[in-house]
Amino acid sequence: MTAFDILFIGSGQGAWNAALPLSMSGKKVAIIERDKILGVCTNYGCNPKIILDGPIKLMEDAELLETAGLQSEFKLDWGKLMDHKNKILDELPKTMEANLKKAGVEIIRGEARFTDAHTVEVDGASYTAETIVIATGQRPAELHIPGEEWLKTSNEFLYLPELPAEIVLIGAGYVAMELASIAARAGCRVHIVQVSDRVLNGFHQPYARQLTEKMKQDGIQFHFNEKVTAVQQAGNELQLQTESGLTLQAGLIVNATGRIPNVEPLQLETAGVTYNKKGIEVNEYLQTSQPHIYATGDIIDKTQPRLTPTAVFEAKYVAGRLLGKTSEPIQYPPIATIAFTSPRIAQVGVTAEEAEQHSDQYSVKPIELGKQWDFAGRGETSAHLTLIYDKDKKLVGAAGYSQEALEIINSLTPFITLGLTAADAEKLIYAFPSFETMIPRYFQS
Repeated sequence: MTAFDILFIGSGQGAWNAALPLSMSGKKVAIIERDKILGVCTNYGCNPKIILDGPIKLMEDAELLETAGLQSEFKLDWGKLMDHKNKILDELPKTMEANLKKAGVEIIRGEARFTDAHTVEVDGASYTAETIVIATGQRPAELHIPGEEWLKTSNEFLYLPELPAEIVLIGAGYVAMELASIAARAGCRVHIVQVSDRVLNGFHQPYARQLTEKMKQDGIQFHFNEKVTAVQQAGNELQLQTESGLTLQAGLIVNATGRIPNVEPLQLETAGVTYNKKGIEVNEYLQTSQPHIYATGDIIDKTQPRLTPTAVFEAKYVAGRLLGKTSEPIQYPPIATIAFTSPRIAQVGVTAEEAEQHSDQYSVKPIELGKQWDFAGRGETSAHLTLIYDKDKKLVGAAGYSQEALEIINSLTPFITLGLTAADAEKLIYAFPSFETMIPRYFQS
């Protein structure tokens, strides 16, 4: 039996960001990984998605500039784009594995399962540790319907060697909406089948509805209030059926109905770790029901957005706690989030919905960015911003609808997180022209 000071289960952002500093401080550290080093974000999520999205955003930006005289026709070679993406990303797990080993972290390959509260077994070998950190993340949910074996997930979509002529996406969360934006611009006929009449739950709904109408104009067909009941083969294609009798045929059907925590293989009951259908339960120190076992990242049952930056923040907190640098509970800052659709929707801090429910504490200020000269100059006449202020007129939340929503929200996040005031905004001189130069006026009543 091999003994370690700290043992990580999983190698994603919630693991390696803690494993590296802990190992470099002299701790004996190991990481157990059953798949690719660096986990979902690098291999099956953020990184491949944003590379595929690059030319899609360019095509969208170019179309907006047609009114300014730009005439261009883009033809996307999906195969070359996929090769480009793979060439970049294939090296990242190898590079990180080499860096981890160089820092003294041992890599153990295989599926981990607890045999007791301090011991984990992998392929018949046992490993024990004083502290264990669970960072196994989530996986795509299953539908449990006849023909579910024909369904693909976002994991497979992001590695498709070629795109079929027609695609059906089940679900209307940010994964489905992002994949739909990519596939439609790449030339696919796209259907979105949603069990309710809402898209992008958790995002500012006026923007979500506006985006839906824009995507309809782009040719994406929405089928709301439809419950998928079965999938079957139909010649060379697949056929989807719903409870109401709707039938759709396509070369690819993607289940994008959400994600669920990877808890089953771990045998957490053996270790005495409490969990539920939303993930592992932790306290304000990210400790599980066993104080020496921590959890980080998407595996946690939490209200904070399950995002890469959140997992990084948690990993760094755990590392600091185990190194004795902090004894305080974790305190999450406002967390910015974005849907990489066309246009993007991004937000941070207090939402407009929360503000409207507590109108005695907050005020909401809508701003038609599309009427500003710079956004109008780019053809983004539909761009919009919603700002939320507290009673002291400090900025506490924001939501943006724009091709540039990422930059907009990221530039406002420091003001929200640090509680900066109008006077603070006036002290900053940004490069011009830019969105940031407009920030001081947003503090005016």
